[in-house]
Amino acid sequence: MPRRPFVVIATLVGLIAATGSIASAQRSPSSGPNTLEFGIDAGATFGFGDQSSVQITLPASRFRVGFFLPNSRWSIEPATFLSWTKVEGADGVFVYDLEVGALYHLAPPSDITAPTPVSVVYVRPFIGVQGASSGGKDDSEFFMGAGLGVELPARQNIAWRLEANTGYGFDNKAFRLGLLAGLSFFTK
Repeated sequence: MPRRPFVVIATLVGLIAATGSIASAQRSPSSGPNTLEFGIDAGATFGFGDQSSVQITLPASRFRVGFFLPNSRWSIEPATFLSWTKVEGADGVFVYDLEVGALYHLAPPSDITAPTPVSVVYVRPFIGVQGASSGGKDDSEFFMGAGLGVELPARQNIAWRLEANTGYGFDNKAFRLGLLAGLSFFTK
């Protein structure tokens, strides 16, 4: 495995640890336990730029953890996709997608986890890096964008999550349209 992917994995672990520290440090004594949102998403991304592209990933294109900030409609959400493929006689290929988003919920997030949960619409700006490493060569790209989505309760503490997003990849100057459909699990 090339050395560069270890830097990417270490960066991801650092982002998740820092995000968790910030979320727990901001908790006030009156806010009670923090709610976490664990989720997986299937995805489709369409790129329009120097090189147009289509990427469809089923059943899951990424794993995410949302840290709800106490007494707020905001949550911080790192997400990742990691893949390693090695074929006999060829260099292994490490593919990664690391992202951090900030969700603003248009209704209080507690509405999702209430005994009678209701749908909650959210806006999600995000930044990230994605790429592939093989044979000592790394091709990565920084991207940013924003999404609009809704969390639809399936039952208490479980919700479907649907999102449409748009973004821009800076390396290949590509405008992107994305769709995510996922499942979220909430803890208290």
